[in-house]
Amino acid sequence: MYLLYCALLVFWVLLLWPTFRLKGWARGWLLFVIAAGIAALIYEIRMYLWSLANIRLDIILISIALGLLYGSAVALLFSRHWRKAAMLLTAVLVMIGGGMSYKWIEVGREGQRMSEALEEGNRLLFKAKFRSWETYESHFGPFTGASEDFPTGHWQIEGRSRFTRVIINAKGRVWLFYQCYEDIECHSGPGGSGLRKSSDDPRQWLASLKPPVGMPFDIEITQTETDALSVKERDQTVHFTKAPPPVDPAPAPQSLRFLGSFADAECIREHAKVRQVWLWQAGQRHYGVGIFSTLIAGQQSLFVRPFVIGEGVKEGGGWRFAWQRDDRSGTALIALKDGDAILTLDLDLNQNGRDLEDANQLVLKAGEIFSDERIELAPLTAGADWQHWFDNVLVGQFTSGDVPAC
Repeated sequence: MYLLYCALLVFWVLLLWPTFRLKGWARGWLLFVIAAGIAALIYEIRMYLWSLANIRLDIILISIALGLLYGSAVALLFSRHWRKAAMLLTAVLVMIGGGMSYKWIEVGREGQRMSEALEEGNRLLFKAKFRSWETYESHFGPFTGASEDFPTGHWQIEGRSRFTRVIINAKGRVWLFYQCYEDIECHSGPGGSGLRKSSDDPRQWLASLKPPVGMPFDIEITQTETDALSVKERDQTVHFTKAPPPVDPAPAPQSLRFLGSFADAECIREHAKVRQVWLWQAGQRHYGVGIFSTLIAGQQSLFVRPFVIGEGVKEGGGWRFAWQRDDRSGTALIALKDGDAILTLDLDLNQNGRDLEDANQLVLKAGEIFSDERIELAPLTAGADWQHWFDNVLVGQFTSGDVPAC
């Protein structure tokens, strides 16, 4: 796509010879078109060298403007009986325009696919958190053993509102659910503080919640009755009543077993090479997700991309995983021994050069550096369900966490 855009930026070179031969207003118009092309080229050079913008909507506008100007120049050549030159320029312009249009259609389809994946990912996440009582308790609990008299449990909306339900556990952690799609719920979670007293009223608390995107916000919770409470967010107050959570009464049988996460960080001056894998097993089949990133040590990293390394093939005493995503590919041999994961990794990070791991084995200890519910809640029902999950829940998503200090 960008190469076609660059071809459009230098198309004006083909107009130099006709401009030199023509006279009068025709030459003046072609000079104007050439000047516009040169200006666009200079602008793009400046953007390429000094701009940090990742989203370039200006490319669309510039392409349309140049296409119209070049089209007018070709029409002018036809009117001045430069038929061969005009037909050649038309063919070049059609190839560039057709190629760019095809690429834009591809971009539109990919955007539609990502939108559908984001929606499906949120649907899967909501269902996963309520797929069994064990999952519900482990994700939102504990609901007993409170040191304070919090209004623990699951609370559902009365009537219609953008908020749908509230979950409060025995430690005062709060999840506030809202309608994020027509039939899908998302939630803001306890990214800030837990429940804390807001006044002398023992039935009133404040909490700070962290939405999936954006800054934390404060809510006020008041227990109006034994089985009722209200939540005030800014100027909106919503009333909830206590209700059973929507836990699946008949969880599907499981054929996968989550083996856990294994991690290690190797220090290289001020950086840490973080290697972490999550592993699942179904009989003789193994599935994996990994993080293989070099990050700044001792700091929080917000935009780490996990790799779905897929299903491993049995090789010796371990399993060989191979994957490719975007311009990155790699293979990993992983073996489990004495509670650790023995990793031999070979990464090809880009098409222009390699960042190779040496042949030495890395010992990844049981535990984690990064924690991500989108990975840890993966279904255990079947390999096809596991693959469908990761085809959707990681689209457009990043993992964040604190990188160990060196």
